[in-house]
Amino acid sequence: MSSINKKLNVVITNSFQNDFLESLDDLIGSQGEDNLSLDYDACQEKWIEYFGSQGRSVDDATIGQFIAELKSSASSSGIESPLSYHIILQKYKHRVHLNYNETKRIWGNGELNKFINDLMIKAKEANESTSGDTEYQLIHLRDWHDQTDPTQKGEMDNFGVHCIKGTHGAKFVAPLNELIDKNNEFNIVLNSNNISSFDETNLESILGTLLKNTGTSKRTANIGLFGVVTNVKVQLIAFELMVIHKFKNVSVCGDFCGGFNNEGHIAGINLMRNVFGAKVVDHNEFRRMFGI
Repeated sequence: MSSINKKLNVVITNSFQNDFLESLDDLIGSQGEDNLSLDYDACQEKWIEYFGSQGRSVDDATIGQFIAELKSSASSSGIESPLSYHIILQKYKHRVHLNYNETKRIWGNGELNKFINDLMIKAKEANESTSGDTEYQLIHLRDWHDQTDPTQKGEMDNFGVHCIKGTHGAKFVAPLNELIDKNNEFNIVLNSNNISSFDETNLESILGTLLKNTGTSKRTANIGLFGVVTNVKVQLIAFELMVIHKFKNVSVCGDFCGGFNNEGHIAGINLMRNVFGAKVVDHNEFRRMFGI
C-alpha cells in the first residue's frame, strides 16, 4: 500500500537463478559422484578452449566428447576436487555457474534461505501495516534469454548458453522462486538480457514511480543490492545507480554476492567500495540497515 511521506526501502536481487547459483551440494547429493574430478577454473578454461576457440556448437554429442576429454585430463593430472564436473556439464551444458567454493560460501549454513524468508516476512508486514512508516519493494533482475534473438548473440558467445527462458536454469533459486510467487504484490520481476540492468528494461521508470508514490528522493531512498556476478552485473548496477542515476544510499550485501571465483568477487567488492563509494556490508549489518 503506497502513501506519501513513507520511507522507501528497495532491495534489488541480481540473477539469483539456477544456472548461476543452484546449490551444487544438493545436485551432487541427488545424483551421486562419478570418476571425473577436476579443478573448476581448469574445467572452465578447457571449456573456453574447446568450444570458444574452435567454434564448436554446444550439443549433446559434442558435450559427450568434451566430457571424455575432461576425464582424460583429470586422470592424467591427478587433480582432486570435491565436485564432479560431469554432473554440472550434463545438467547445465554451459560455463556460467559460480564455482564450488563461491556457491558454498553464499549458501552457507542455511543463512541465505533464512535471509530471503525474513526479508519477505518483513516486507509483507510493513506494507500491510496501516500505521507503519516504511514501504518495501523487491525487484528481481532475471536473465531470460532467447537463442533466436540476434541481439543476444554477443552475450551467448561471451558467456555461453544460459538462462534460456522457460527452462529450469532460468528459474530463480529456491526459496526465492516460491516466495516471489506467494508475494507478488511487492515483488517485481524484470527480464534483463544485458549486463546493464537499465538497458531495455523499465527499471528507471519503476524507481521513479516508487519515489513519487512515497514522497521519497534519490537522496533519502535506501537501495540494497545482492546477487551475481559481483564483478559483472552487480558492480555495474551499483555504478549506474550511484553515478548515472544519482542515488545516494546504495548498500551491497557482500555475503550474498558471488563471482565466478572468489578473486573476481573480491575485485568487484573493492571496486564498488573504493571507487563508487557504495556501502558494502555483511548480512547482519544489511539486516540492521533495512530493518529485517
